[in-house]
Amino acid sequence: MSTDDQILAVDLGTSGVKVAVTGVRGELVASAVERYPLHLLGGGGVEQDPADWWDAVVRGARRVLGQAGADPARVVGVGCSAQWSGTVPTDDQGRPLTRAVIWMDSRGAEQVRRITRGFPAVRGYGVGRLAAWVRRSGGVPGRAGKDTVAHILWVRDRRPDVYRRTHKFLEPRDWLNFQLTGRMTSSPDAATMLWATDTRDLGAVSYDDHLLRLAGLDRDKLPDLVPSATVLGPLRPEAAAALGLPATAQVVTGAPDIMASAIGAGTVADFDTHLYLGTSSWLVCHVPFRKTDLFHNLASLPSAIPGRYLLANEQEAAGACLAELGRGCSLLRKGHPPATRTRPCSPWRPRSRPAATG
Repeated sequence: MSTDDQILAVDLGTSGVKVAVTGVRGELVASAVERYPLHLLGGGGVEQDPADWWDAVVRGARRVLGQAGADPARVVGVGCSAQWSGTVPTDDQGRPLTRAVIWMDSRGAEQVRRITRGFPAVRGYGVGRLAAWVRRSGGVPGRAGKDTVAHILWVRDRRPDVYRRTHKFLEPRDWLNFQLTGRMTSSPDAATMLWATDTRDLGAVSYDDHLLRLAGLDRDKLPDLVPSATVLGPLRPEAAAALGLPATAQVVTGAPDIMASAIGAGTVADFDTHLYLGTSSWLVCHVPFRKTDLFHNLASLPSAIPGRYLLANEQEAAGACLAELGRGCSLLRKGHPPATRTRPCSPWRPRSRPAATG
């Protein structure tokens, strides 16, 4: 790799995808944003169409590669970060069988409460189940039903035909990586929200048979795990042609949004803290140990940096609250006080979804 080489970076967000061309040292060469729709359904359902994601990625890549300074022939690598805690049910060819159930969706709450209850209970969790999850995975499924495990169980119970035909359930980032490389894989950082991996040894994170049974997950429907920061291989010829890139460009696993932003902010040393504000927000730092604090909603999760833990806490409604505040201030300046009986901040029920509880 030479200093003249370039990287195509993709960040699949909730409201749109950010695509950029950078130098190998991280200097920005060109960037673009492409939007796609969000489908708000009854009963807490929130979905997006993976085809919309891919179309936006292609449009964004074509735009940035056409900007001054970007040179498709010099692009040697592609990396994706993406919204986390969603699932795409796919067939054995990687084709989505339905729209993606994304992180805002809470329809799996009933399923999660069913697998986590017990007596005696702490904060609604059966003590025995809570101890097994925390000891092995470092956390426990959130009872709001917004973790990946909840989405899969909801599909199993409410869309049994889709579940039966599903070959693999893929995180949004992992589905993008399949589009790019043809490989159905995940990594320890992205697989966390399944709450089915043993994270006690970061050098050997794997699916845990006991946790799979507790959660009611079918191992055969989950992708194989590869280490974080793995080079998955070159672009598929079809993907290279669609993006306008050489087929020799190598694709790396990338990372979920929380992990990627911590690295992008430069907070990679232990205890260097990063606060992010977007549609959601989070406060994170890398730590040299694994610790879970259920009562303060904190947990150490596998980082996108191999062999490291990331201590994390998340708040689901953040940027939306700031937008609502700005709208209210604007109305006040115009002499029109905002309505007091509306429910502000977001179209879904705002609630903390801390890392320690999914």
